Amino acid sequence: MSWMDDNPFTTGSRTYQRVLITGMVILGIGFLCAIVGGLTSTRILSLTAVWVMGAGLITHVIAQMIRYAGRRKELRENLEADRKRRQQRGKD
Repeated sequence: MSWMDDNPFTTGSRTYQRVLITGMVILGIGFLCAIVGGLTSTRILSLTAVWVMGAGLITHVIAQMIRYAGRRKELRENLEADRKRRQQRGKD
């Protein structure tokens, strides 16, 4: 098993993966709008890019919150399973 097998993206939920990718795509679109707006000196496009990048960042943060909640649930379940195993060993 390599270190690549245990990264947050592959071990995260499907919802986390989709929201994360969506946030990155929105952020990328915002960067492209900012570049085009800067090159063409279009103020409205540059200001729109700021809002698009903000939406991408918010979406990315939401994905991180989804991952955090999923990880907490996973750790809680593992803790309960360990507790049950210890109790069973004590009874045997």
